[in-house]
Amino acid sequence: MRKQLWITVVGGLLMAGLVAVPASADPQSTPNGPWPTDEQRISLSALRSYEQLWKTLEQIQAAGQGAMALSAAPRTSNTGRAIPVATIGSGPRGIMVIAQQHGDEYVVSEGAVELIRELSSNSASARAIREAVTVTVVPRVNVDGFDAPVQDAFGNTPPWRQNFDPFCLSGCPDFYEPGRGYDINRYHSYLLDHPQDDPNTPTIDQNPVPEAVAMRLLFDQRRPQVVMDLHHQGSYVDANGDLITGSTFWPNATDTAAAIGRSAEFAQAVELSKKVVATLVTRLDQYGFANISRYPGTLPPGIARNAYGLLGAGSVLFELRGDIGAKSNGYITKTAYHAAKSVVEALADGSLFDADTAIADALPERGPAIDPPNEQGESTE
Repeated sequence: MRKQLWITVVGGLLMAGLVAVPASADPQSTPNGPWPTDEQRISLSALRSYEQLWKTLEQIQAAGQGAMALSAAPRTSNTGRAIPVATIGSGPRGIMVIAQQHGDEYVVSEGAVELIRELSSNSASARAIREAVTVTVVPRVNVDGFDAPVQDAFGNTPPWRQNFDPFCLSGCPDFYEPGRGYDINRYHSYLLDHPQDDPNTPTIDQNPVPEAVAMRLLFDQRRPQVVMDLHHQGSYVDANGDLITGSTFWPNATDTAAAIGRSAEFAQAVELSKKVVATLVTRLDQYGFANISRYPGTLPPGIARNAYGLLGAGSVLFELRGDIGAKSNGYITKTAYHAAKSVVEALADGSLFDADTAIADALPERGPAIDPPNEQGESTE
């Protein structure tokens, strides 16, 4: 089913002249593409700008007639931009879905918007979900790194990975791009009583990244049982040479959990996280949308996947293959939407808690990257 879907997608792109196929090179993967040329790579014009994102969410709020409440996150970006937050439902269980912490990982934001739209509708299934679950969605965390009217110290303009905070040129903090800003997804505080802590310093210190602080404060307000963090990655293959279309992982900061005396709570969070992974993998397999692998997650506790796991939530990273051209926007959007929606539905009806963690444990490791190289190929959450 998965291969049939990809044949359809790639075939359509070939007919449209959107895939450059080498005349004699051996295939690198199955399927071998799509590979856009530089001119065909995704452009910001195909996506919602900051202003358009707010307008779309306002329209969804109005159409939902009270089903969705639109607000701003507890902190603004460094340029003073409000970060949009959609809250759907008022049920006792909670899930928080965040997208686009990295400004140049765009299309997962569109999937988050479609999730908001569907859950705010008047369908019977959406109404049932809203009665059982409170869903918090942040469709674009890094509003500055996507399209703020700014330049870094070297004259570059967004989109880029980091936030906007160009104070340092050398001897800079950890996870900081000189002359540009911080990697937001390394600065989520994991300490219960210190939501504005810098997680990369050995003593309690003020977190310099307002977007990360905003997400932690929002987490503290909502106390969700599950957190999903949506990203893009480059192009990779599995052991059979099949193209990987998504990778996922759960918290792995075991040593940090022991150091702060939360090993038992962390173990429970990891088990719930694996149930979340099993749920989304099972749903995507049913639809044939994706070939999912285990993401090779790193250990910094300030990564959202680790931080919210250390705080006791089922916390999952989901990375979709990115940078494959504007014609594939719909595919990426649909995959992100269905992955998140499957978890929301399972949390609403309680089936999430019965999911088989062996499905997560059996996921194959992500294989090597393949050419052509692209800007997102080196992404690490």
